[in-house]
Amino acid sequence: MVKRISFDFFQRVGRSMMAVVLILPLVSILMGLGGVLLNPSVHDILPFLGGHGWQVTGELMQRSGQAVFNNLPVLFAVAIAITWTGRGMAGFASLISFFIMHTVLGALIDITGTKVNEKLLGTELGIKTMQTGVFGGILIGFLTAYLYNKFHKAELPDAISLFSGERLVPIVASFGAILVAVGLFFVWPVVGTGIFYLGGFVATHTNPLIVGLYGGLEKLLIPFGLHHIYNTPLLFTEIGGTYQTLDGARVVGDQNVYIAQVIDKLKDAGVHITGGTYIAGKFIPVMFGLPAAALAMYRTAKDSKKIKAKSLLIAAAFTAFLTGITEPLEFTFLFVAPVLYVVHAILTAIAFGLMNALSLHAGYAGGAGLIDFVLFNGLPNQSNAWAVILGLGLLFAVIYYFTFKLLIEKLDLKTPGREDETEETKLFTKEEFRAKQGISGNASDQSADDSRAVKILAALGGKENITKLDACITRLRVGVKDVGKVDDAKLKRLGAAGVLKLDDGVQAVYGTKSSVIKDEIEDIL
Repeated sequence: MVKRISFDFFQRVGRSMMAVVLILPLVSILMGLGGVLLNPSVHDILPFLGGHGWQVTGELMQRSGQAVFNNLPVLFAVAIAITWTGRGMAGFASLISFFIMHTVLGALIDITGTKVNEKLLGTELGIKTMQTGVFGGILIGFLTAYLYNKFHKAELPDAISLFSGERLVPIVASFGAILVAVGLFFVWPVVGTGIFYLGGFVATHTNPLIVGLYGGLEKLLIPFGLHHIYNTPLLFTEIGGTYQTLDGARVVGDQNVYIAQVIDKLKDAGVHITGGTYIAGKFIPVMFGLPAAALAMYRTAKDSKKIKAKSLLIAAAFTAFLTGITEPLEFTFLFVAPVLYVVHAILTAIAFGLMNALSLHAGYAGGAGLIDFVLFNGLPNQSNAWAVILGLGLLFAVIYYFTFKLLIEKLDLKTPGREDETEETKLFTKEEFRAKQGISGNASDQSADDSRAVKILAALGGKENITKLDACITRLRVGVKDVGKVDDAKLKRLGAAGVLKLDDGVQAVYGTKSSVIKDEIEDIL
């Protein structure tokens, strides 16, 4: 039981981080298109793009996208708090806590006169502070989520009951942020400096074996939803490298550094590309390997099922090739033939290692598909890496195709189109895979008990009668389908000082407990 809870916890951590990662593909397109407009090579083909208006547009697009990458810490803080709790108030409290933590850190440095490593000093949202990077944002996000879950139903004495429920969370989280800042003031100089040294070590001791292991292990963690915990430090923190842009901004993480350097190199050809060391190999299995594997599955499908298999596999292969979204194919391997996924992970590791052995740098902002390949590698033309990726990609496509075809036929694997005649031809989702493995998506399954909220919900006509649920300072405001199903007398017996019925709504006066009752009912709904 302990192991299951622990696993679910880390799985939820990965999903929470994914909330930020999912916005990066859109940002990458924004920045990539801006780069196209600013690229002198493109002007040779389309001279009109060199006009002032187009150049201003390109600069605005790039700076808008860069704003997201420059503020990843606060985005992690807010997104984690919201996704972990499912409540906007948690995100609001997390934002306040983030401000307070960095304000207190900056104040402690000024007040004490402590000498801090210059690399650790900087600004967050305009606040002079000790930079804790993505780690600080993640810490505040999870702290606020924890405090929200602990205090959002708290009921205070009548004299201060106005601050009961959700309204208490920002207050408690603010004090929590102060304590965290004090702790970080003493701890982070050591930890942060250690991270810098680790980043330097990683940068100077990178080799094909290490990079290959990184790529293979990341792939093996995907089925469990833990890969974002694994790759976030390398992609978005000092461990993956640091870079100061031509505009003076400090950028950290292998992925972020690569993007910033590609943008800067369009302005100054002397910029040396160091980012994209660990992630360069990802294009090969995503754009070439998986589509070739899909072709192998189609070619080995039964004649009676080839048409259905073709439509499914082409769609999944095109999605992987274009956007870098690989789950439809990868979780199908896991569901029907795990051995294929193991082979996929091994080939992925080899691809990552080969790119490093060739000292090539490439990168992406969203997914390692054609869109990012063109915008951040092909069009900028910052090196010959894109051409090598095409060459290695075609080689790996051949390897994937014949390896998968051989394994499917020799082991009689039930890939799409090879099922029994009575079974449906389909691809599988990660939810189906995790259900098959008995992996729960939630930390626990909660069942409603005979609580006050359950009784109030019944008095309001039950779940099916509710269309809207809200609360102000003193009233529970409920939209209902049939006001006739609402039991006024029962609501009053359950503590309502008064009940007001309208055509399609009810207001029950529960005083300052209203917001707590609303949260309890929402949990049931």
